[in-house]
Amino acid sequence: MVASLAEALMLTDDCRVITSGQAPYTIVHTNKAWSQLTGFKYLEVANKSHGFLQGPHTEREALAELKAAVATGLYSKVRILNYTKAGDPFFNTLECFPLKDKHGVVTHFCGVLTGEPVPDGSIPRFERPVAPVVEPDAEALEAEAAAQHEAERPAEHRPKRHRRHVMLSEALANSKDAVVLTEAKPPYAITHVNQPWQEMCGYTLEEVEGLTNSILHGPETDTVAIDDLMNNVRRGESASATVVNYKKGGVRFVNQVQVTPVYDEDDELQQFMAMLHEVDESISSV
Repeated sequence: MVASLAEALMLTDDCRVITSGQAPYTIVHTNKAWSQLTGFKYLEVANKSHGFLQGPHTEREALAELKAAVATGLYSKVRILNYTKAGDPFFNTLECFPLKDKHGVVTHFCGVLTGEPVPDGSIPRFERPVAPVVEPDAEALEAEAAAQHEAERPAEHRPKRHRRHVMLSEALANSKDAVVLTEAKPPYAITHVNQPWQEMCGYTLEEVEGLTNSILHGPETDTVAIDDLMNNVRRGESASATVVNYKKGGVRFVNQVQVTPVYDEDDELQQFMAMLHEVDESISSV
């Protein structure tokens, strides 16, 4: 049984996916096992709903049962025919666990999947259509602009809620900044990286899950600055530094990193969040 968001994020052996707690139940995290089963990388499915796993032979009755349980915030278990990215059918036994805050409100759902192959030829492959071009939603763009404006306000003019503890649900929902989440204890293994982090650093979530942030270190990385950061982390404190890091493939970049402890609903330390901002050296050197 998966009872909390923190527990769901730490499950690395099970094939799992975490979604938002409200319709359209968009994906906020997948793990390596989920990608191996479905063929989709997290970068391809972030902030999308699960419709892409369905196809012509997906059982509508099972879908309706799952949707009814989710809509009422209940646990459910269904066996349903899904399709991989390549279009291969597989039987998917899906357990869907509601994740609640301390007030009993569902904030997320965690899906634990068990895949079984379909006997050869009994169900045809699904030739996926080319994805249509979707026009940006005007209201979504307006909300994003308002959020960006709020984030750029000087700290002293921001509401106090910006200076309280960072919650795990908030860190996981951040889709604007380059964010990496790690375990709260040594060796501080990576549990999640979001889409902007993957685009900045060149690694996928599946490549870095279970590793440490040292994958970004290289010849010019300031080890003294890194040691200072880690000393603060070991004390459970926030810290920041500007260091040289290296993207996948060895591309050098200057990175301003802010490390922040992340808490659960009971105010207990659950993760650390590092927020990365790439620095333009030509500007910073002027």
